[in-house]
Amino acid sequence: MSGRAKSESSALLGNVLESAPLKPELTPAEQKELEKLKTVITKGWSTFLDVASALLTINTKRLYRDEYETFDAFCKDGMGLSRTYAYGLIGCAEVNQQMSAIADIPVKPLTESQFRELIPVPEANRVAAWRGAVKLAGAQPVTAKIVRQAAAEYRPKSNAKPIKAARPSAALPLGLKPAFKLLDEIEDLAGKNKPLLVKVAALRKHLEAIR
Repeated sequence: MSGRAKSESSALLGNVLESAPLKPELTPAEQKELEKLKTVITKGWSTFLDVASALLTINTKRLYRDEYETFDAFCKDGMGLSRTYAYGLIGCAEVNQQMSAIADIPVKPLTESQFRELIPVPEANRVAAWRGAVKLAGAQPVTAKIVRQAAAEYRPKSNAKPIKAARPSAALPLGLKPAFKLLDEIEDLAGKNKPLLVKVAALRKHLEAIR
């Protein structure tokens, strides 16, 4: 068989395999990928976006299915994450993917609090909302408060079906709400200080776990 024929045969086989339903058990490659992603979640490498991206991949590919029936069970029993916090991070990852694909946005969201303000905004309006926040901030840092103000006009109105925001402080006991507000303010002050942002994300995770 010629090299070209082999290549075409391999491509056809790949398409067939991709369209086949996922088997309950993980392949060795999937198991290796899962362990790598679980390590990212546990250690919080670089920034919270690494954790968010790892959770998104695990949920999308159902890499939890070897040990857990649902993604919620994987988060709670396997990683010690509440459902609200995990899906909030996934929302951040989705917003980040959308923003990263836009080349002409010189300033992109960086902190968890910035991303979370954009989650409730319909996907088609998120870029416009972020551009509005950057314009509103001017020469000042783009804080979560500014993003919230800019995004307000793009969020669903009260007479429309609301989009559930994944902001963890929404359903927290009153005693913890000030703590999450302080975390948002610290993130805004941290700017691009990644080590500090990692610590803030870790603290947010621990506070969410005791809600």
